[in-house]
Amino acid sequence: MKLRRHQLLPWLLGDVLALSAFVFIGQVDHGLVDAANPLWGVLEQVLLFGAPWVLAGLWLGAFRFGEGGARAFLARSLNTWLVAAPLGLLLRSYVLGRAVVPTAFISATLFFGGMFVLGWRALFVLGHFLVRRRRSTWEVKKDEQPHSLHAS
Repeated sequence: MKLRRHQLLPWLLGDVLALSAFVFIGQVDHGLVDAANPLWGVLEQVLLFGAPWVLAGLWLGAFRFGEGGARAFLARSLNTWLVAAPLGLLLRSYVLGRAVVPTAFISATLFFGGMFVLGWRALFVLGHFLVRRRRSTWEVKKDEQPHSLHAS
């Protein structure tokens, strides 16, 4: 199935926002916010994690929402995160000139970064399910209403 731009853009936007929130909170928590240009510091780190996320996501199907149901979509998203996060960590380590990535940072990135990216996707899936359920309930109720008779 070919992925169309209008299908990809909402996922990319949500993923970038989730990654940005994860990076910014991490930088604030560890006192690493660049006071001169905090936005660039966040965007740089988001790019380092976002590039592997997009490439792995296109390869593993993380942007194909309608295929196989909600569980399959979330499973593909998890698989993508488990591939992309370590690649992002390696890319970040290379760019920063660090030979070693601390185990605590790897664990925190996998867990908390995953919670942000997968969390927003799970909330979207839940919202989509609730809207569809409400819509189908509303259509059933609409069909059950007696039709009014107009006097001729």
